[in-house]
Amino acid sequence: MDVADPLFGIPFRYLLLLVGLAELLVAFFCLFTDKAQFSLLAVAWLSTNFLVYRLGLWFIGWHKPCGCLGNLTDMLHISPTTADNIMKAVLAYLLVGSYAALLWRWKQSRGRLAAACLVEGTSCG
Repeated sequence: MDVADPLFGIPFRYLLLLVGLAELLVAFFCLFTDKAQFSLLAVAWLSTNFLVYRLGLWFIGWHKPCGCLGNLTDMLHISPTTADNIMKAVLAYLLVGSYAALLWRWKQSRGRLAAACLVEGTSCG
């Protein structure tokens, strides 16, 4: 019998398959394209979705560790709670890192635009 996800109610294996495909797609763009802005947006989008999922679990009162690692915790000889805490730290890293990099790139582009306006002597508004 397949366990259903507590938030969406679909079999957990299908949810993991969909999420895994989304992760592979984001990884493909990060590794095999030179579009850094798009890659940062994709990582920010994916990590935001993970955060919203975690918040949804918290909102419905689900306090068990995420089962997203399956039996890997047994193979690594760590508790599911420890693995869950590690995954929360990775999520925080992805969220803060992607949004900070997007903000930094945005500030850089605004600075270049302002410098170009000064050189041309025009008002860029």
